[in-house]
Amino acid sequence: TCNAGPDQSLCAVTSATLAAVSPATGTWTVVSGSGTFVSNSNPNTTVNGLSNGVNVFRWTASDLTCSSDVTITVNPNVTPTFTAVAPICSGATLSALPTTSTNGINGTWSPALNNTATTTYTFTPTAGQCATTTTLTITVNPNVTPTFTAVAPICSGTALAALPTTSTNGITGTWSPALNNTTTTTYTFTPTAGQCATTTTLTITVTPNVTPTFTAVAPICSGTALAALPTTSTNGITGTWSPALNNTTTTTYTFT
Repeated sequence: TCNAGPDQSLCAVTSATLAAVSPATGTWTVVSGSGTFVSNSNPNTTVNGLSNGVNVFRWTASDLTCSSDVTITVNPNVTPTFTAVAPICSGATLSALPTTSTNGINGTWSPALNNTATTTYTFTPTAGQCATTTTLTITVNPNVTPTFTAVAPICSGTALAALPTTSTNGITGTWSPALNNTTTTTYTFTPTAGQCATTTTLTITVTPNVTPTFTAVAPICSGTALAALPTTSTNGITGTWSPALNNTTTTTYTFT
């Protein structure tokens, strides 16, 4: 009885070792596919030049009383494929990468997921599959801090222009709380979702209004000379008086 040995299924090879069981003497020939024997009379010879797919070889007894075929199937290595992962903002949650590719290859990923830096991950197929390693890069965009031009201090009650909803470095968003022109307030800018940006704050200083103070002027007799009123108050406020001085009648003067 002839026995050409067990069939073999191999990954991406061009050679294999045959293992005819019986008889001990015979000759190898190619039935289909391709292959070149190192020694066509050796039951355990190496066959080179295998082609992808099915290669059939026949072991025929020296006395030609029997023959047996063996099949060597060569499977090409498959590259695992995966759906690309969209870029994320630094610190955003990353879902675990799939352990089965879209074309059915199982395996593992390394290194561990990192949601703070752009990283290239390597997928290593589980042994026993005709597959190669592959890589997947996940881009992590750094968070940008929105910047704004400082607002100059104002006096209490002075009109405040609306704060810009786009930062000087192109981040859009909204401010809170509402503008207040009567007290110093810190406002928070919250970027619109979908931008890799952090919140930021802007403080607008509101200076309380000071009432100028002056030394009282003693009563005078009508026609008595009046000294010019001081243009700087005792608490340091400069300005002007109106109306013009009148030394003939009691008059209330306004300092502006």
